[in-house]
Order: sequence, then structure tokens, then C-alpha cells
Amino acid sequence: MEVEVYFVKLREHYAAIPDGQAVSLSMDDLTGLWDCTRRNAQLVLRRMEEQGYVEWHAGRGRGNLSRLIFHTSYRKVLLERIKSLVLNEHIQEAWRTLDSHDNQDLKDEVTAWISTQFGVRQDSDAKDVLRFPFYRPVLDLDPAHVIRRTEAHWMRQIFNTLVSYSSKEQRIVPELAHAWECDAAKIRWTFYLRKGVRFHHGKRMTARDVAYTFHRIQTEAPVEWIPAMIQKITVISDYCIEFLLNTPNTIFDRFICTERYSIVPEDRYDEQGAGDLAAMPVGTGPFRMVENNASKMVLESYESYFEGCPHLDRIEMWVWPNYERDLLLQVKEQDAQLLYNEAQPTAGDQPFLQQLEKGSSYLTFNLAKEGVLQDVQLRQAIHVGLDREQMIADLGGHRMYPAEGFIRDQGNPSFHSEYHLSYAKELVRSSSYQGERIMLYTYEMVSNEHCAAWIQEACNRIGIQVEVVVVPIRDLANQDKLAAADMVFAGEVLGEQSDITLMEMYTLDTSFIGNHLSPAGALIVNHGIAQCLLEENLDKRMMMLHEIEKALKHQLQLLFLYHNVQTASHHPSLGGISLNAWGKVDYRHVWVRRK
Repeated sequence: MEVEVYFVKLREHYAAIPDGQAVSLSMDDLTGLWDCTRRNAQLVLRRMEEQGYVEWHAGRGRGNLSRLIFHTSYRKVLLERIKSLVLNEHIQEAWRTLDSHDNQDLKDEVTAWISTQFGVRQDSDAKDVLRFPFYRPVLDLDPAHVIRRTEAHWMRQIFNTLVSYSSKEQRIVPELAHAWECDAAKIRWTFYLRKGVRFHHGKRMTARDVAYTFHRIQTEAPVEWIPAMIQKITVISDYCIEFLLNTPNTIFDRFICTERYSIVPEDRYDEQGAGDLAAMPVGTGPFRMVENNASKMVLESYESYFEGCPHLDRIEMWVWPNYERDLLLQVKEQDAQLLYNEAQPTAGDQPFLQQLEKGSSYLTFNLAKEGVLQDVQLRQAIHVGLDREQMIADLGGHRMYPAEGFIRDQGNPSFHSEYHLSYAKELVRSSSYQGERIMLYTYEMVSNEHCAAWIQEACNRIGIQVEVVVVPIRDLANQDKLAAADMVFAGEVLGEQSDITLMEMYTLDTSFIGNHLSPAGALIVNHGIAQCLLEENLDKRMMMLHEIEKALKHQLQLLFLYHNVQTASHHPSLGGISLNAWGKVDYRHVWVRRK
């Protein structure tokens, strides 16, 4: 342990002794308190005296106690230690140290200091550095395995796809491919690549990297229907690649816009001992990863980016598990702050962006296995026993509107509540339910755990016993784990292309909904999506997907709960701020106003 740790432990033990007053004690007292040898205790005391923390007067002769005088408080030393840990990038250790001391005044002082470290700064080279907090590390950035929206957002900063979808223009636009075409049968797709594009480690991008990327998804990623649809990949030349599909797909180019199909370099992702590429990915995007661990993530602008160097030179995301709870009161004091919030900020004069999230939280019923939930009366009881409006009122935060589907009808936003407590109880009594414990799974996230506990309590009120199981999201995406769950609480955020997100949501091997469908539900989904693949018109595809949703609702295969609101606050000096479909800021377009 460092000398500061020993001192804090000692000062807390003798908290009643004021600074400047001597306390009598023996060396054995110190070795017992510090759990160390006599020699080590003497070395620690010497260092404490050198630091000016204490004054030590050794007792002379047998039986004479030594005298110790404190010259500073443990709070001051602890605060300096936490600052040192943060500045030396040991941020997680700093939080653990702070949480181990139940002192709210100290926590407030640390929060006030840390809040001054965030925002936009200019380093010694006059480069713009944006630093902001986030509640968890982001260490799972392998495109082939993406399952979370935050990871998908960061992949957009690091990687490129062959083509991308412009929500502004509502069409597919060039990215790594400058042109593409397909045959009349919609089976053979050809892409023509840009020249001169380089990966972050300097390698020139060619069609071999594109072919490798898709082969890698086919062999390493969970079995998925789009990669399985590809019959053959042919490298025509360094800058031309052809995909031959098994079946016609009029919207193949739309599918490969998603982050999963980000192009990776063959030499880095194929070589042995290349390091943890999930945490330290290599792409062609506007920012390159330079550091990523449990404490912080650091990206720097890629000056050779083929679409132009970003305006920000460096992005630092510091991991702060409880930043929303601790930091929002400090926002008004910040200079060029950026915060992702659970709900609308209430402190300070910071501008903020807010938009209704496309998507919904939901509850699945596992109808792929035998059990009491095969009884439609029991599922109906849970449906009418969950008061969505009360759930939003009780839990608050980002929860905004009760949901009746994945996309809220802006033309007819009124919610038709079917909540009926006495009817729910009657349905339970008349069902085949005999008190079995129903297993409700969700993945690790504070808001998810709150929702699962609320659902558990609501079910208990109508006579249904529910046990909540919280697991890491990777575990929940495992088919064996999904098979064990009777219900899953989760949420789906639709990307820039709502239709593509919905189709993937139903069909991926990791899908919570897809893995819980009954055979009849699976037939509905498979038939509907087969029709979507042949339909070029977006509105008609969305109508087909809406019909799938209606059928699954009617059969009570899943329940919709609420829509979220996405919020980010920022300082007026930050320009180019806008929220994407995931409720995050595209840092490539952010710039700093300076006077």
C-alpha cells in the first residue's frame, strides 16, 4: 500500500484526536492496525514524517509508549490521493477509494473537483480535447459481435462500411465504395472501392480486406441470416468485389450499412497475438483508438481520413459509474461540458438536445418451451396487470410514454390503457397457474434492474411469483441462457434505418424476441421478412413489419412497455452538436467556438 493509504487508515482510527495533540501508542498498535511487520511500520512512519503528515516520538525504555502527533487531516490526504489517482489515469481505483469512505462532504468535494476536469480543453499543442464522463467502460468494439447501441455508436467513429445510410437524404450514399450495382435478379451485387484509403495502422485498404471482413462474420460471428445468404464472394481486383447471394434481396446494400459490416484490416484481425482488438480496434474512420481500458477511452483524430480530418483532435471518455447522480448539480459551473443524461437536466443554463427514442422497452414470453406461460390467460393476466403509466410515474428518468409498439404513432399519440387489476387477478385464478416461479431475466444495467423489480412487484400483486435474474448482456444473448428464461425484459433502439433494425431484431441468433417465439410466431416473422426482402419501397416494408408486430401482440408473444427520451446537455461553445438514432453525438462533426 502507498503511504497515503496507511495514513488514512491510521487517521480514521484516531479520528477523535485533533491535529496537534499527541496520542500515546505502541509500535504493536501500529503493526496490528496496518497488518504489517514492525520493520514495515517503521518505514511507513518515516515516510509519513517526510511528507509532513505526522510527528513521531519513540518511547524510551521498556513499557514507555511512543507519542504520535497528527499534522493534517485524513480528508485532505485522501482528497489529494484521489486527485493523484485520477490524473494518473487510475480512475476506477479512485472511485473505489472514494466509495470505501462514507463521507458525503468528501464525495461532494471530489465531485466538484472532478467536474472541472471535463469539457473542452486546449493542450500544449493548441489541440482541442473533449473530455466527458460515461457510466461504464466500452471494451467490446469488435464489429462482428456488436449487440449494444453505445458500442454501435463508437464504431461509427472508428470504422467505415462499404456504403452508409443518410437519414437527412433518406438514401444510401457512398462510403468505402464510391459506386455499386446489382443485376436484374437482385442476386449479384458489385461494389467499386475508393482508392487511397488507409487503415489507422497505415495499411492500404483493398477488396481483400472487404472479403476478409465478410468471411470473418460468416465464420466467427453468431449465425446470422444475411451472411448466410451470401453464396460466394469474389475479389475481382484490388478495388472491385462481387457478392453472389442465394436468394434475391432488393435491399442488400441497406443491410451492409450497419455497424456489423464495418470493414476491418485482414493483417491485424487475422494475425496471431495481435492484442485485444475488441478494446483496441483498427478501422478507417475519422478517429483512431489510442487507449481503452476500465478507466478511460481515448481516441485521436485520424488526419489521413479520406473524408477529411475531424475538428476535434482528441476525445477522452472517463468511466464514472454514478456520474449522473453526482455530477448534474455541477453542470452550471462547467466550461464546454457534454453530458448524456437520463432525463432533462434541471441545473444550470446548459443547452440540451432531446428527442424521443425510436424503439421501445418490452417483455418477451418464452413460447419456444413448454411451461405455464403457454396458457394465454396467464399471459393476458400479466398484460392487463402491468400499468404502464404508473410504471413511468414510479420510475421516472428517461421513461417518457407508454408503448403500444416499437414506434410511437405521432399522428395518434394517445395511449389506450388495458390495465385492470381485478380482471388480472381473475385471469390468474382461472388459468392453469399453480404458483410456479416464473424466471424473469434482464441484462446488467441500473435502469433494467429497476424495471425488472417493478415488474416483479406488479406480478406479485396479481398472484404470480416472479424471480428476477440479472446477467451480463453477452450471457443473455446466449441461446442456452435465453432458453432458460421464461420472460426477458429488454429494450430495442432502432437505428437510422428502422426497417433494417427491426428485421435484424427478429432474426439474429442473439435475438431475445426471436429465440422466444412460438413455432407459429416464427412462421409469421419468417414469411413477413421474406416479403420485405423483395420490396424496394420503404413505406411498404414498414407496413409489413407493422403487421408482424400486430400479429405478435395479438398472440401475446411480447408486451410493449414504454418509450424513452434521449437527452444530452452541452455548453454553447460546442458547435455541430446533434443526436443520432442512438441518442449520441457524432463527434466527427463537433467543433469549438473560441473568441
